Amino acid sequence: MAEAVITPSTASPPPHPFDILLQLDQRIRERAPAAAGAQLSEIRGQLAARLGSWNLLFSMDDVAEIIPIPRSITRVPGVKRWLLGIANLRGKVISVSDLRDFVAGRSTMQLPGSQLVIVRSGEWDYGLLVDEIIGMRHFGTQHRLPTLDAVEESLRPYITEAFWSDSCCWMVFNTRKLLAGADFLNAAG
Repeated sequence: MAEAVITPSTASPPPHPFDILLQLDQRIRERAPAAAGAQLSEIRGQLAARLGSWNLLFSMDDVAEIIPIPRSITRVPGVKRWLLGIANLRGKVISVSDLRDFVAGRSTMQLPGSQLVIVRSGEWDYGLLVDEIIGMRHFGTQHRLPTLDAVEESLRPYITEAFWSDSCCWMVFNTRKLLAGADFLNAAG
């Protein structure tokens, strides 16, 4: 009887969830019908997240990664309540902000599914607290809402457009406007 030879596993580690989302986005684009080629530029794959009653969409160009809430967030004295503190992300210091508290003045309850959407501006990374990551959403022009009247007033300055699908309003959040705004950059209390 031959003896079984056991060799060390050369399997690669499982893919990162963010990479899986990017792969799904690419597959959807590849499988789009040829007749819809002219409309393909109008279809947008965006990261969908829930924040309270809001369904927010983030451009994949703005999202560096998605991570669980770090175990250790260091509070910074003398800053506004929405700036939860700073955290170490693989040797890089990031700020951690409660996006809902910044926009609407209502704190976000950290739940087991809460995540940080890491967005980048220049050399700086910012962690934005959201209730949960829903996944990728794709919308064409037929889903676009003609106005932003349905968007809550405090959120409206950061919304570039909105879509209606699955009986929900999905709002495109402009992270670049957020990260360029003096109110966000000046967190001193």
